[in-house]
Amino acid sequence: MTTTRTVRLVDPVAVGSEEPLLRLAPRPATLRGKRLGLLNNSKTNSEPILRAIARILDEEFGLAEVFHLTKHSASLPPKPEIVEELHRRADIVVTGVGD
Repeated sequence: MTTTRTVRLVDPVAVGSEEPLLRLAPRPATLRGKRLGLLNNSKTNSEPILRAIARILDEEFGLAEVFHLTKHSASLPPKPEIVEELHRRADIVVTGVGD
């Protein structure tokens, strides 16, 4: 007996959707002079990956500030105070998964 399995791929870009489920935040025209928040998900190697991304972005665009926050658990959403600090201090946010 043969079992057929399928995989459904979902494009996370949200382009071309007739009825968007959420509104994407406006994207800045440039990253020059922007404040970058890095959200470490607390998994192994997340921090070095995020630091490397920050270094590359800063070298290319000249960021105004880079700051780092860490989630309390990789398997849970960030606590409200973390989200509030990112919202208050960052123009752009990069979050990373390690391992």
